[in-house]
Amino acid sequence: MINDFMKSVAQFSDPRFRKVVLIGVAGALATIVGLWVLIWFGVSSVTFFTDGGWLQTTAEWLLRIGLMFLVLLLFPAATVLISSLLLDQIADAVEDKYYPTLPETRPQPISEALISGLKFAITALALNILILPLLLVAPVYLVAFYAMNGYLLSREYFELVAIRRYDARTVESIRKNRQKKLWLAGVGLTFLMTIPVVNLVAPIIATAFMVHYSVRLGTYVPETAA
Repeated sequence: MINDFMKSVAQFSDPRFRKVVLIGVAGALATIVGLWVLIWFGVSSVTFFTDGGWLQTTAEWLLRIGLMFLVLLLFPAATVLISSLLLDQIADAVEDKYYPTLPETRPQPISEALISGLKFAITALALNILILPLLLVAPVYLVAFYAMNGYLLSREYFELVAIRRYDARTVESIRKNRQKKLWLAGVGLTFLMTIPVVNLVAPIIATAFMVHYSVRLGTYVPETAA
């Protein structure tokens, strides 16, 4: 697994990697800044105390800080959504360099990629909001956050890679047969998504990693050759 990660990071010199990185970073930054601007000015229009004063100001600042923190917590889902239409280029680059003998990919309509990306983003958003009450017990929340997002991210990136060669039913079957190993990899990917700066390129690393990992798990080749 570590070797798969190192090969993924080492390939950032590839022009196709750099292109996706630049677009991904710009999109992620624009999204975060845009949300923060909306939060900053939007909160000012909310009246908590009719007489204003320091209580109103304090409430506004607390709400701003809370919502900004929420945006950061949901950043993994946002970065996946932004990069979802470009990650095929990363998978192509990895396969061209390391696995040129793999069979040709099947045509995947843009609509299929859009629906898949949106479905994942909505699911991730809903589940992350669902566990927010656990923040009252920080250690429990931390465990729940990594366990749940480990499942979500391993599923998303595995399906993104596998759907290039198999239909949805086959992909689901393969994923279930390797669910424990994929979940462990997903926890590692979740950790990457929560590291400042690194999380801006984490979707690219995750996609490249999953190509290598899937080949080793026997997704693209017979089990005896993996």
